[in-house]
Amino acid sequence: MQRSGSQKVLLVISILSIIGAVLVLLSGLAMMMGGALFGSIDSSEAASALAGTDITQDEAGVIAGMLGIIVIFSGVVELIMGILGVRAANNSQKIMPVWVFAIIEVILCVIGLASTVADGTFSSQGVSTVISLVFAVLILWIANNIKKEAGK
Repeated sequence: MQRSGSQKVLLVISILSIIGAVLVLLSGLAMMMGGALFGSIDSSEAASALAGTDITQDEAGVIAGMLGIIVIFSGVVELIMGILGVRAANNSQKIMPVWVFAIIEVILCVIGLASTVADGTFSSQGVSTVISLVFAVLILWIANNIKKEAGK
């Protein structure tokens, strides 16, 4: 079976997206574990980390854990998008699920990007969010091209 140029690009980007999704899943797991561990550190260290805020040590741990869950959810969506992208690269008739998951991933990345800007962690977490956003937008654009080629 002959692949179009868009399908070849989709295959490469989908494989890179799968690799990125695994990294996102690992970082989300680390965030969740960090939130759980934050509650168990010495309270004087936690107090210095939370100085100037009205957040308690337990609340900070819960917030970090919840952010980890959101990152894991985004990683799962990105993983599914990448797997479906590999499938659609082989059969252009299966492009619609990729298109839908790419839209979902773009929305999640925009929310994540806004979150990192709002809480001041863009310098440490924003780069990976921007990379995920770029991959999602590329997959959405390519999926749109493949939809047009397939006549859907």
